[in-house]
Amino acid sequence: MEALTASFENDDKQEFAKPAAIYVLKHLQPRLEKKTTPRRYVKKTMIDLMPDEQPDLDKIIYGEIEFVIDKVHFNADWFTGTAYLNLWKRHFTEFLDENTEIRELRQAFRSDPDDVNEQFGLMIDSLKRLRQVLRASYAQWHRKIMAEFLESDLPLELYNLYNISYIERTSAINSLIADLTRLQTRLHLVRSDEKKTMAELKEFEKRRRGLSETLTRVSRSESALRFFLRAANAKELEDLFRTKPLTLNNDTERGIFEGYLGEFKQSLFEMTNHLDKRHFDEDMLNSSDSESFRDFDKKLCQAILRHA
Repeated sequence: MEALTASFENDDKQEFAKPAAIYVLKHLQPRLEKKTTPRRYVKKTMIDLMPDEQPDLDKIIYGEIEFVIDKVHFNADWFTGTAYLNLWKRHFTEFLDENTEIRELRQAFRSDPDDVNEQFGLMIDSLKRLRQVLRASYAQWHRKIMAEFLESDLPLELYNLYNISYIERTSAINSLIADLTRLQTRLHLVRSDEKKTMAELKEFEKRRRGLSETLTRVSRSESALRFFLRAANAKELEDLFRTKPLTLNNDTERGIFEGYLGEFKQSLFEMTNHLDKRHFDEDMLNSSDSESFRDFDKKLCQAILRHA
């Protein structure tokens, strides 16, 4: 019988949306600056949302992959960190080619507009596009992750956690969009008061930094867990990018798995506590009435009957 995972060999889009989300977060560094107005040579207090030095997407990708490789310590005669990184970047380039809106956003970021309204527009638009990528790929991802579960010898709890992680990533983006929109409104209201303006920027930066840190912990703990499971079942480099049946082969692997699973659960717990509950409740992906859940329930029943 053909495995359910046979038609899901390529990695899901949300894996490649992670560095794109971190890239946007690193562009958000709001501050007040004294700038000389062109032609008038008058120093004026201006708000700037973007850092002077553009974040390097390649360095972000390398940093996240290096963290996972160092943590898992996987050894095989066909595996090297450099080869894995190069293949990851190749798949990521293909992802950017398929999602032209994200590639266009990278180009827009490089223009680094001086006008703060343009900066707000760019930031909010980029987050909305990232959210759309996650939403558009959710139904396919959900069917795929459960197909992997049906063929694997792993606890259902793990796939519930994967689903929560996916939902919370979208909720985190919603939260940041709401914070940016609020900041834009507040800055307009207090624009003539530098002290109040600085207070608003500091409050936003505190929320952004907290969200960025919790999102990074979830992303890294999930990536390390998934890399360990795929590596334990891989026979070649491409297997680390395929959705395929997974199993734990001995007690040592089960013990390591439990450790990674515990870290993943803890990071998700911290993320849930951090996120504003209002944003989480409003997310359509968290609704059992959503189209993707209804579609999945039907297909899961059919799959179980075929395997009975």
